[in-house]
Amino acid sequence: MNKVTKEQYKYALAKVETLLPLVDDNTPANDKKALELSLMSDIVIDYEKKHFPIETCCLIY
Repeated sequence: MNKVTKEQYKYALAKVETLLPLVDDNTPANDKKALELSLMSDIVIDYEKKHFPIETCCLIY
């Protein structure tokens, strides 16, 4: 995925929050809202991995 900007991240995060109540386990994978949720989630994950990394050395198991 290309570099995600802060503005794209904020937009995607807001869309995820809007779409989550509309999509559940019974929603078909090819449903428009499910596809959009998947795409927006990927954008959020990509941005957070780069800007808010979790260091494995500091995790307590």
